[in-house]
Amino acid sequence: MATPYGTKTGYPATNPEPYDEAPRRAHRKLHCLDFILRVLTAMATAAAIVTLLFSVQTVRGVRVRWIDFGAFKYLMVANAVVCAYTILAALASLIGVCTRRGPLSSTPIAWLTFLVDLLLANALMAAAAASTALSWIGNRGESAARWAPNCGAFHRFCTRIGGSLIATYIAWIFLILSTILAAIALHKLRRRVAY
Repeated sequence: MATPYGTKTGYPATNPEPYDEAPRRAHRKLHCLDFILRVLTAMATAAAIVTLLFSVQTVRGVRVRWIDFGAFKYLMVANAVVCAYTILAALASLIGVCTRRGPLSSTPIAWLTFLVDLLLANALMAAAAASTALSWIGNRGESAARWAPNCGAFHRFCTRIGGSLIATYIAWIFLILSTILAAIALHKLRRRVAY
């Protein structure tokens, strides 16, 4: 009588395929999905960077640029770092799709991928939150501190900043999904080692 699927014993010595091929196919799907998520993250962060770079407006001799605000500088750096990382990670995932030996195939590298994804997702969210707070004050003002809203005069600048923030939040969602995917890969690798 054969043992349940996933165990090393119970199959005839001439046919080890049921144990060997299924995890490979599952890992190939994981690498393919990981590649797609990485490309989408890179595209969203690139869109946020480009939109932020063109966030400049001059009204009646007063020029407002994204670089004049610390929160927007942090947003630019966070998006640039995440974009560069996800491009490299997408290349590694593509190697995983082609060779079945990518970053989600070994436990130490999957742990590293999971931790770096988590760290960068937190950094990206922190930058987006700081920039959102600054944008909120620009749009609504702050009556307690007697700060008047400024987006009425600099509407184009505020609209572009808003677009950059939307792209950043979309990139964060894709990065979190990549983190969850790395956690799933770790769980599957742990189950394979356990048997």
